[in-house]
Amino acid sequence: MSMLRKAADVAHKTTVTGLFGFFGYCLYNIGNQVIEGPNRQSEHPQAGFLDTIRNKIDEEYKKYYEIDQREWYEKEDDSYLKQIPRRKDFETKK
Repeated sequence: MSMLRKAADVAHKTTVTGLFGFFGYCLYNIGNQVIEGPNRQSEHPQAGFLDTIRNKIDEEYKKYYEIDQREWYEKEDDSYLKQIPRRKDFETKK
């Protein structure tokens, strides 16, 4: 009976020590994060590009219900491709 009791005591002490250690480690990490503060950037790296895309979508949506003027393209005409905003034009310099 004493062997089982000793084994149970060792298992209990190991479990409790492990849980306290894990709890301490979590407190240590949370404390470091609180001290460090928030890691927020002032602006999204591609904010200009995303705003341009958003404005283009709004413009196209407003023209969707206008039926008085159609935009017809010739088969070889690719001028509409030159109006597409490019990501490299709006990348922020680091």
